[in-house]
Amino acid sequence: MRRHHRPHTRHAGHRVLFGIAVIGVGLLVLLDNLRLFDVALMRTFWPLAFVLWGLARLAWPVHRGSGLLGVVLIAVGVMLTAQNLGYVNVHWREWWPVFIIAMGVSIVMRGLLPRATPDAAGGDMTVEHGEQVDIQASFSAVSQRNDSSSFKGGRVTSTFGGVELDLTQATMAGPEARLDISARFSGIELRVPRDWTVAVELAATFGGVEDKTLPPMTPGPRLVLTGEVMFGGVEIKH
Repeated sequence: MRRHHRPHTRHAGHRVLFGIAVIGVGLLVLLDNLRLFDVALMRTFWPLAFVLWGLARLAWPVHRGSGLLGVVLIAVGVMLTAQNLGYVNVHWREWWPVFIIAMGVSIVMRGLLPRATPDAAGGDMTVEHGEQVDIQASFSAVSQRNDSSSFKGGRVTSTFGGVELDLTQATMAGPEARLDISARFSGIELRVPRDWTVAVELAATFGGVEDKTLPPMTPGPRLVLTGEVMFGGVEIKH
């Protein structure tokens, strides 16, 4: 089977943005250690990480709702930074439901608007054949299909990113496989074959897990999802 690679420009863009974030953190820590400024730079400007995350969502959308999420993230980063500098005084205890509203609008947009084509999203889906998946996405989006004939599970870790994993062409080596998921400030979409039974054992903290699969008519292979979702979402479907 032909293996597809996402364009170099998108891959390079992810690395550049993530590299800028790492350089920025290192620079702030260095300047704090040198005590060149009266203000604690790291403690003051850390919310700019939300701005970078929002820019990544706008530049490389995972789905149609990514634009709205990107704008919200940028606004949050700017407001938090302004508050740390003393320009505004925002009572976050009153305004935190805005995040839930924005997440809900993003989910609605994903359902009502057509999914972006691979070219529009900036790259193609990669194809893997291994028995286990090992996906790590940081400030980036990963789209992968696994067609292993002896799938055994694996691990998906996403921090400030998005993951699309398609297992509809995979078959299990045994009666059960376990997939460990860690989604922090991220969205994960998982597609499974119709003859698989999905058991969700994910812990959600300010996040959500939506299982849209239908139980098979006859008992079949069982996919167990473990791990944690924090300020993110996981969607499972056929």
